[in-house]
Amino acid sequence: MKKLILLYNFSGERLSGVRLSAVSVKALTKEIAKADYGKRLGSLAELKGYENAESGELTDFDDELLVMCGFGSEDIDMLLKSLRKHGVGRVALKAIITDTNKDWTSGELYRAVKEDHEEMLRRRQQQ
Repeated sequence: MKKLILLYNFSGERLSGVRLSAVSVKALTKEIAKADYGKRLGSLAELKGYENAESGELTDFDDELLVMCGFGSEDIDMLLKSLRKHGVGRVALKAIITDTNKDWTSGELYRAVKEDHEEMLRRRQQQ
């Protein structure tokens, strides 16, 4: 499986920094247009068997979301370090395409990742 980073709502210097960071881990990047948010993640990541996957509900969102495909744990660590090095810093909403979520739409993934992120922030505030 090729290494690919799906990018949602990145622009300007942050987009440039993510692209530079992707090169450091030998990954391709793909900007996802809002019109494609209803497509299955497997289709967006060009996974085998998803060439003709039906689209689902189109949910719009404006937050940045970075989705990795074909990454191992070392690749993730290298990417995160490279994002800091190239001035991107933290990306609050990140995910990896898994067997569980490859059938999800971008909106479904966004809702799950956003919910997890907000729960993590709540736990930090309580400590």
